[in-house]
Amino acid sequence: MVASDLLIGWKQIAQFLGVSERSIRGYRGHLLNAGHIFYRRRRFGKRSVCAWSSDLREWSKRRA
Repeated sequence: MVASDLLIGWKQIAQFLGVSERSIRGYRGHLLNAGHIFYRRRRFGKRSVCAWSSDLREWSKRRA
């Protein structure tokens, strides 16, 4: 995978899929359990949601 294929944050993930941040957050549990999104730890215990664009593309095709 190329670093540019990594989406970081709900905003980038939502823009990639063409939906609102609120809509994609509604699928959070499903995406997390299926391994399509993951969290990275940053400083001071904060974490960022991340996803590979290819995984999201696959998920959106199956969902449609």
